[in-house]
Amino acid sequence: MNPRLQIVTPVFPPAVGGIESLALGLADRWDGPVEILALEEPDSPEWDAAAAYPVHRVSNVPRGGRRAIARLTRAALPRARRFRPDIVLNMHVRCGYAAALAKLPTGAVWLQYYHAKEVPTWSRETRLCARRADQGIAVSRYTASLVRSVAPEAGPLTVIPPGIPEPAQVVGATRPDRPTLLTVARINDPYKGHDVVLDALPMIREKVPGVRWIVAGAGNRLGWLSDQVRTRGLGANVELLGLVDDSERDRLLATSDVFLLPSRTSPDGRAGEGFGIVYAEAAAAGLPIVAGDHGGVVDAVRDQVSGLLVNPADPRQVADAVIALLTDDARRARMSSAAQAWSEQFRWHRVARAFQELALSTYERKG
Repeated sequence: MNPRLQIVTPVFPPAVGGIESLALGLADRWDGPVEILALEEPDSPEWDAAAAYPVHRVSNVPRGGRRAIARLTRAALPRARRFRPDIVLNMHVRCGYAAALAKLPTGAVWLQYYHAKEVPTWSRETRLCARRADQGIAVSRYTASLVRSVAPEAGPLTVIPPGIPEPAQVVGATRPDRPTLLTVARINDPYKGHDVVLDALPMIREKVPGVRWIVAGAGNRLGWLSDQVRTRGLGANVELLGLVDDSERDRLLATSDVFLLPSRTSPDGRAGEGFGIVYAEAAAAGLPIVAGDHGGVVDAVRDQVSGLLVNPADPRQVADAVIALLTDDARRARMSSAAQAWSEQFRWHRVARAFQELALSTYERKG
């Protein structure tokens, strides 16, 4: 029988996010027994009942707070005694004590995933995980550098990016009737770069008068963004869609010209893209990308191949890159094909295989 895998994570579907989708993808593709220990989510009982493996939840009140993490930690040892894992995969440094307890009954191997901004935000927890885990996994080279800066004593650390599914086949997708830029991102954090796009859009409009910027995503800054569009007189060029479902997102990816998300990082590493799975998804859909040359994005976007990397704090550079793509159909077509080829490395079958090979080799080495 293949090793038994227990995944300890503060977040798991039906919640939506990068850690959630990564944990789900690895669990779904593990060749052996697997179980999940996670915090409760709205509608999680229905989701868990349909899952192909056991999902054990603990109270998540207040949501994501210290008391919720403490409950998860207390639940780790009794769950591990029942399941008796061979490998414990911890998805967040805040659950380091839970992972340490989960490995006690069997001496299981501990694998620790790192994503980016949680590393400097919870530096003490990161150092615990870096010292105690048998193998670290970073979603990007940038994330690995954050771990090394916070915890120079960290043990083995391997980069394995998140995975993406095969691109959806959108029936009836046609080229837009206007040059169309697409941004898909939560509108909560300034680092995503919506503010810089607002500054760049008038310059883009000068060279591409009919340009349209479609923004999909919700968050606490959506009202601010709507006000900015109105006060700057950009209403004819901007469509704010709010939160969209997966099928609508796929349609948008299939019917836009350029994907635009100039995320930037902060000097302390607490803001920025650890990887940026949406860039890989856009590339898989054949969308050339304009993105910032900061953080984990440089692993998700290959400059001059799948997109153009620019200074994300410079509206002029953002505008010039967008204009260069929108006004050169041949270049955009070449980059579309190259982006699809580039995205192959992020397909789930490759990512899951890389993870499983690392997990098994660590298990065998420690055994």
